[in-house]
Amino acid sequence: MRRLIHAFAIRLYRFSISLVAVAGHAKAKGWIAMRTGSIERLAKATGQLQPEQKWMWFHCASVGEFEQARPVMEAWRALHPEDAFLLTFYSPSGWNAFASRQPQWWRAGDHVEALPLDRSADVKRFLRAAGGSERLGGLLLAKYDVWPNLIRALAAAKVPSGLFAGHVLQGRWPFRFGGGYQRKAWRALDRVWVQGEDSVAVLAGFGIRAAAAGDPRFDRVVQAADSCSQDAALEAWINERPCAVIGSAWDAEVGAALDAWRPGQCCLVVPHEWNDASVLAMAERWKDCGAEPVIWSQHRGQDRRAVLPAGDVLIVDAMGELLALYAVAQVAVVGGGFGQGVHNTLEPAAHAVLVLVGPKVERFAEVEALRQAGALEVCQTPAHLSASLSEALEDATTCQQKGAAARAFAYRNAGAGRRIALAWNEVVGTPQGS
Repeated sequence: MRRLIHAFAIRLYRFSISLVAVAGHAKAKGWIAMRTGSIERLAKATGQLQPEQKWMWFHCASVGEFEQARPVMEAWRALHPEDAFLLTFYSPSGWNAFASRQPQWWRAGDHVEALPLDRSADVKRFLRAAGGSERLGGLLLAKYDVWPNLIRALAAAKVPSGLFAGHVLQGRWPFRFGGGYQRKAWRALDRVWVQGEDSVAVLAGFGIRAAAAGDPRFDRVVQAADSCSQDAALEAWINERPCAVIGSAWDAEVGAALDAWRPGQCCLVVPHEWNDASVLAMAERWKDCGAEPVIWSQHRGQDRRAVLPAGDVLIVDAMGELLALYAVAQVAVVGGGFGQGVHNTLEPAAHAVLVLVGPKVERFAEVEALRQAGALEVCQTPAHLSASLSEALEDATTCQQKGAAARAFAYRNAGAGRRIALAWNEVVGTPQGS
């Protein structure tokens, strides 16, 4: 019965996506577009593998999960350079972000594709295109994107499957009433690695064995922070002023920054989503409060040495810049905490920056850990956030102390990527370096 309900829900979801895509919804159109021709593309890529070569398959729902997968993939490539990567995304945001910026270790023989909808026929066609058990060395899922028909088909083909970086909360789907069919898929995984012992305990209560291996995002942000090059032009623009970076910002965080800003300070604002009209509208809001806005795309382009005109707020309408921008912050506001959930707080932490967030943080273990380390403050309202931001911009010494605690926390928790890769190596039974 639950299988029939799942099948009906998937079909209803597919119909809904098609409906809103016809109505012009950009993300729905992107979801469909990335799946158009998927089987043909994958079959062609599989046909180009070397005779004894296999896919090591990693699946990420979106951008955040790929940030967790990157260190594991990089560690696997060091262990098994002969393998090719098959990387799948569920959402167009992850697909588009990867297309715009690929890691250096990505090779011509690797392949990125859209995950099929979890219907038995679609999954079977996808696995055939990937070469089945002869070409699939295994599938690793990042964090939580577990699909029952996919896992069942892999088990039938005797292809190992696992999940890493899981963070499981009691009472959240599927670990509550009605989630039994999805939990069965979790039990069918060959291995489950979660971020901490709290998730191990929750899963044990549902008969699912797991081990705590940490969060690979620590590896990613520490590595990125260590390799971040100096942006002399940006530092000249800041000119030793107290500087706040408002990262992945929604309207609540932008509003708090507008209220907190005072002459003699500067802000770098990176909207979570933007278009030309919204950037211009944001610039007008800053003008109304007496600040002089500068729009990144009008002056930087691809030239990171370009001189920026004088101003008080830099509106960064560009992808892939945020992590490096945290390096120049005295304090960082990470957006999303007044909406569906806070975005990546580890990026500013690795740069030794005090972090301020909104209240929607319960799904993120690292937020509570940073708070306990004295490196992060959870603000319950936009007014609270504005007051805390204003205080931080006027107290560089305290920011430095809390930022140092943030950086120590990030470095202390690095290393999960290699641990997971080594453990997965034991699961798939491939001798290291073979």
